[in-house]
Amino acid sequence: MANFPPLDAPVAEEPIGANPLPERRLPRRARTSHLVWIIVPLVFATLGWSLFAGEVIAERLYQLGQATGVVLIGALGLVLGFYTKHATVQIERAYSGHLEGLSQRLRSLAYQDSLTDLYNHRYFYEQLTHEVERANRYGRPVSVILLDLDNFKDVNDTYGHLMGDKLLTLMGRVIKEQVRGADIPARYGGDEFAIILPDTTRAAAEATAEKLSRAIATGHTNAGPLSESLPLSASCGVACCPDEARTVSDLLQLADDRVYKAKKSPASPPALSLAQ
Repeated sequence: MANFPPLDAPVAEEPIGANPLPERRLPRRARTSHLVWIIVPLVFATLGWSLFAGEVIAERLYQLGQATGVVLIGALGLVLGFYTKHATVQIERAYSGHLEGLSQRLRSLAYQDSLTDLYNHRYFYEQLTHEVERANRYGRPVSVILLDLDNFKDVNDTYGHLMGDKLLTLMGRVIKEQVRGADIPARYGGDEFAIILPDTTRAAAEATAEKLSRAIATGHTNAGPLSESLPLSASCGVACCPDEARTVSDLLQLADDRVYKAKKSPASPPALSLAQ
């Protein structure tokens, strides 16, 4: 099963219902109450010493006690200030982590197709643009596979749109099982899927497309009754940059033309279509 590359290339992403935030403990109120119970009696003791101690003890001892009380209150004030600063830092870190988690979740929602759990068209196009530029600059090939489900409209008309959605979810699962970790699978739109294969020649990409088509047609999946009751087949088109096209639009157009040609040509073996 493929592991999605990071979002910078984005990333990979957690289920929408999951909690993406790490657990962080905020400072407990009990610690503050402990300091209050120490400081308040000390303040009252110092005030009492200042008001009444001079009547019963010597002047020099009285002054020493006053100085000691002031020093102790100052020290406790520093401790309280340090503790307050530490608590503030902890709160800021927890809040920063919360914002980071929300940001990651928003990035996931922005780049992920919720139905198939693949990347969406926006992320696919961004990454294909990056890979095409790299291929043209360094001469390293990048191939793209466009995959179109056959007779998907008949599935919707016969079984309903809910079953059609289940079929699309199944296709997302099959595609992720068949591609490499470095590949970038995406839902291109509707019942169309697309896969970017970095550092892959057309011949190698065609082998991947054939493997994908066979997995779909023969039901090599864990879908169970769903894959047994639905007519699963797909037509694929493959194109390679920079050997066959040097721009994103030309690359996609060439792959799309080959999908159309595959749909019009007789499939051999049954339910397997791949245009040359």
